[in-house]
Amino acid sequence: MRWHSAPLLVLAAFVSTGSAEVTCELLYELRVPKTVKIDQSTRFYLATDVGCSKSALLGAKRREEGDLVIFSESELVFDSERRRAVIVNTDGQPWQVFRLKIPHRPKPADWTAWQRPDYVEKTDAAWTFMHDLKEHDRSTNVPPDSFELRFKITEKAP
Repeated sequence: MRWHSAPLLVLAAFVSTGSAEVTCELLYELRVPKTVKIDQSTRFYLATDVGCSKSALLGAKRREEGDLVIFSESELVFDSERRRAVIVNTDGQPWQVFRLKIPHRPKPADWTAWQRPDYVEKTDAAWTFMHDLKEHDRSTNVPPDSFELRFKITEKAP
């Protein structure tokens, strides 16, 4: 009878000592000169190959530094995501796409340098990024009044 309980003990030991996954949070900031008229319809997206989340400009934290307006948002990031981008959309304007260079298994990292969008797109960039559709109306000729982005990764307490 003893041989029946041994596998259960081994399985219980394996489950209880398995490696705990770390939950990471992406903190990102988008800045734009105060001279740029910011439309209240502006939305920020975190698009990945497995999904997309949306935040309204009105819900973002806002602060001013010198001649810049800075908006802050945060989202959880997961090991299941292979591609990630922050996308800015304002009705009637091209979508601004910032590819995020985050490893497959995210780990804490300090603020990146400010970066301009990798490209702009006239179609729904969140959808095309999520589905890795490359044949769309994209341009790397980014307007001078576009947003800039920086981000960092932190470990989220359980």
